[in-house]
Amino acid sequence: MCHQDSSDHPLPDPESAAKSLRQRAEELTQEIASPSLFEIATSSPEEFAKVLYELQVHQIELELQNEELRQTQLNLEESRGRYFELYDLAPVGYLTLNLAGIIEEANLTAAEMLGVTRAELVKRPFSHFICPPDQDTFYLQNKQLLEKGEAPLIDLRLKSANGPPIWANLKRTLVANQQSTRLIINDITERKMAEEALQASYKRLEATLADLKSAQDQLIRQEKLAAVGQLAAGIAHDFNNILAIIMLEAELCQRQINKSSDYRLAKLQTIIEQTNIAAALIQQILDFSRRSVIQPKEIELAAFLQEHIDLLQHTLQENIQITLNLKNHSGTLFADKNQLRQLIINLAMNARDAMPKGGQLTFTIEKRHPGTPLPFPEMPAEDWVQISVTDTGEGISAEILPRIFEPYFTTKAPGKGTGLGLAQVQGIVKQSNGFITVESAVGKGTTFIIYFPAMTTKPKAESLPLSAKGWQLPVGHGELVLVVEDNLLLREALTSTLEALNYKIITAVNGIEALEILKMKQDEVAVIVSDLTMPRMGGEALFSALRQQGVTIPIIFMSGNPAEVEFAQELIKTGMSGFLKKPLDFKEMASILARATQKHGKHQA
Repeated sequence: MCHQDSSDHPLPDPESAAKSLRQRAEELTQEIASPSLFEIATSSPEEFAKVLYELQVHQIELELQNEELRQTQLNLEESRGRYFELYDLAPVGYLTLNLAGIIEEANLTAAEMLGVTRAELVKRPFSHFICPPDQDTFYLQNKQLLEKGEAPLIDLRLKSANGPPIWANLKRTLVANQQSTRLIINDITERKMAEEALQASYKRLEATLADLKSAQDQLIRQEKLAAVGQLAAGIAHDFNNILAIIMLEAELCQRQINKSSDYRLAKLQTIIEQTNIAAALIQQILDFSRRSVIQPKEIELAAFLQEHIDLLQHTLQENIQITLNLKNHSGTLFADKNQLRQLIINLAMNARDAMPKGGQLTFTIEKRHPGTPLPFPEMPAEDWVQISVTDTGEGISAEILPRIFEPYFTTKAPGKGTGLGLAQVQGIVKQSNGFITVESAVGKGTTFIIYFPAMTTKPKAESLPLSAKGWQLPVGHGELVLVVEDNLLLREALTSTLEALNYKIITAVNGIEALEILKMKQDEVAVIVSDLTMPRMGGEALFSALRQQGVTIPIIFMSGNPAEVEFAQELIKTGMSGFLKKPLDFKEMASILARATQKHGKHQA
């Protein structure tokens, strides 16, 4: 919007305008005075009166015109006043720039936006008020305006003398004379702040959605794991029954064969070993599904690891170097030794497969004290023992890394891996109230970092009876044992095994049948060996019924179901005499039976 300042061409006041008009009138009168006065002098009175009348009319006419002129001038002054008021106090900034970008005119709003006076704006380049990073945007708009006669709207930041930069939207057009440009400035700081807040909110939303997706994926993995765990627990009992039959029959045959029959003894030993491998496979499934039963003990970690590293050094290929790094006092754990051993072996085997050409395998132990940063927010602020297992192998790609703990997921060739190794590691860690994470990159190796609670005081742990030592097994003295088992083949295998241990056997297929037998032979039965899960009446119901009847015959339970193993440990506190975990161990069974009969004075003469 362009205008001329009132100081350049001031309007005349009414008095000056009247004097000027009077002067011009006198000059015109003198030019025609002689003939006019002569004519008037020779005129008749009537003609003179007529001329006088005309003069009076002209005088009044002039006065009216003068009044109209004064009113017009007043209206113009009011209009100019309103114009300047609208221009200066407009809600947007107005600037007039010459083609070189110098400010020629500015309204008060523009000056207030920039925190300066109007005098400080005029005759200065507008670019001085643009933040340096945004000046190229302004120059590009100027170039487009001069080349095409029009330019797009732009957003940029302007310096403000009394505060932080402001965001402005600029509209720039050429004025009619093509020698200057009009700039309209809209303050959009609040809008930009709202946009930035919206973007920040959107980013937070994206992060929240990503966390939700991660939690959802984790939940799906947990549900898969739970499904596998339920399946494992469901089949463990039946599968362990089968293994128990094979184990008992093989050990029974092995003990009955002449020692000179080396070939048959070796074959039976193979059967026993493979049965143990099958039992370990079931244990792996139970470990990663967190359904196995642990027997924690105090473990001094540095000595434990050193012992197993020495063994691994002879097991792994010679081009893999194994070292143990103790950063500080390693601490003591309260954990299941077998599980911890399996964890170390699984991680070592995983590292071996990642280093087919050899490399370095490093076990690092350090203690994390309260106050040190912890990787998981749910980790309590207490002492933790950190075990890092680092290899210099091929590394794991970012796409595969989230899946490495999934059961049955493997990148190895068919027949080279079950996909249970790392799943079992995670299950063992979780069962021990620990945490595990992994860091890896392709070509840069892999580090598994495990956190176990450090042991401060040794907890009191209930433990099940231990296996008998050596080959000299305790045998019976003809005591009568009631075997309660619904599986026919296992019942027969138990009968043969116990008879070989010099016990007399009577059998029942469930708790109801056992109660019927005890009505007649209660005084003769020395020990009851019963499965926990059976149709019609299981072992727990049988145990309750016997105690309600006041029957105090020792009872030994058997089970291959992990949930029942945990339950059996509780039953020991209420009077159960022992527990046998399937697949049954020949020596352990002999030892528990001997202790039960000795404790209750049921030896036969």
